[in-house]
Amino acid sequence: MRHLTVDRIDGIYAICEDKDRKMFAIPLTDLPANVREGDKLDIDNEGTVTVNDKATAEARKATRAKEDALFTDD
Repeated sequence: MRHLTVDRIDGIYAICEDKDRKMFAIPLTDLPANVREGDKLDIDNEGTVTVNDKATAEARKATRAKEDALFTDD
């Protein structure tokens, strides 16, 4: 199974990054509906793409914690 992160949406493409920081442009029509920047995608051996909701939520939580630490006056 391959894991990608949606870096950004650019027109009709989702620009995705793998763990080695290699970038891929995937047509939005090949992805689940309502895919968003920051979503973690799983691609199985048959090419089926799903959003990994748990991994996405964990990544967003970690990002929020980092942002909070940066902007908190302590």
